[in-house]
Amino acid sequence: MQAIASLSVVSFLTSLATAALGVGGGLGLLSVMPAFLPISAVVPVHGVTQLVSNASRFMFDYRQAEWRLLPAYVAGACAGGFLGYQFIGHVPDIYLTAVMGVFILLCTWTDLVKKLGRVLTGFFPLGFIQTFLSLFVASVGLISQPVLIKRGLAKNRVIVTHAMQMSVLHALKVFAFVVAGFPFIRYWQIMLAMTAASAAGSYFGAYCRDTIPERVGVVILKSSITFFAGKMIFDFLMRT
Repeated sequence: MQAIASLSVVSFLTSLATAALGVGGGLGLLSVMPAFLPISAVVPVHGVTQLVSNASRFMFDYRQAEWRLLPAYVAGACAGGFLGYQFIGHVPDIYLTAVMGVFILLCTWTDLVKKLGRVLTGFFPLGFIQTFLSLFVASVGLISQPVLIKRGLAKNRVIVTHAMQMSVLHALKVFAFVVAGFPFIRYWQIMLAMTAASAAGSYFGAYCRDTIPERVGVVILKSSITFFAGKMIFDFLMRT
């Protein structure tokens, strides 16, 4: 029950943060989940939660989405998901902990995400790379932010279009893990609580979008993310 309550609260807060600020929520949730779930369950369960979070955020404000950008992204995401599926289950859990921790810190404190966004200017390669990577490091949504911004979209359009793309990505990721035989039913209580909390966070976050100071929100997110990512790396070092 403690895991369900804790992950529900984190799901609500990170979904609210993403809806309000447009960044960071997925990484924040990912950094906390290994404290309550087996590392092998983190990516698929995170995928279900993020699917609901992004889909609800998109549906609450779908008129702001740039639909014309969707077809190329979907095509690339399908190709990336198909390739990534071939490698599911072939990376030892102990290394996934370290990989996730390092990836989270790189995304939080370096220009890696922006550089990838500048390179992946087309939506087919963007969808391909994001979906492929998401099957192993879970949260790669920030890669697409620079691409959308370079298209000259307003803040609200960036947030909602990003949510639309991430809905596709996470739907494909969940499907890949279903086909791979991941026992989602074992975690149904946690997923139900987390998805409900994520939807609520998206709803309230839309109203907070113009009221939460972006600088304050980013500082809080970065501090929390860094702590939990560091813990993941520390746990890996203690196990090796």
